[in-house]
Amino acid sequence: MKNKPSEKKLSEICRTCGARCCRYIATEIDTPTCKRDYDHIRWYLLHETVHVFMDHDNDWYLEVESPCEYLGPDGRCMNYEHRPRICRKYGADDLNCEFLSEDEPHVIRFSTATEYEDWLDDNKVKWRWKKR
Repeated sequence: MKNKPSEKKLSEICRTCGARCCRYIATEIDTPTCKRDYDHIRWYLLHETVHVFMDHDNDWYLEVESPCEYLGPDGRCMNYEHRPRICRKYGADDLNCEFLSEDEPHVIRFSTATEYEDWLDDNKVKWRWKKR
């Protein structure tokens, strides 16, 4: 059983990466498999501060850049004692921050619809709707 890292050690790790996990939210989405799915992702990516990525388990996520309202200017939580459970559990199992690992946290990440469309084309995905 792993030892729980000390709060001081977690705080050091968070300062090192700039508390990136507190600057966005990401939620898993279905792996795109049809034109409708591809079109939805294109639509997501037409919005500012929205990204879509695939992780190392081939799971797809919608990411929205939006800092937590309790993120202090020093990168520390100003609501630490009352933070949500998801925050309490993040990083508690080990000392590895996804942004400090040797590997990129994403296999692929898209910030614009054009990037995504180019990737679909490069991978010979039939995503375009027929013109009427």
